[in-house]
Amino acid sequence: MSVWRKLVEIVRVRRERARIRCQLTAMSERELLDCGMTRSEIAYELKKLVRRK
Repeated sequence: MSVWRKLVEIVRVRRERARIRCQLTAMSERELLDCGMTRSEIAYELKKLVRRK
């Protein structure tokens, strides 16, 4: 994969994570529990590295 493609993919993943983070932050504790998640689990999942192909 070219350097530019890698950079584009990194930017895409970071934007997606930011979008998800905003959505999850806006959710109430009850909504998170309905999804089966806690705030600490969300933080952990968002910090994980993207798996390489």
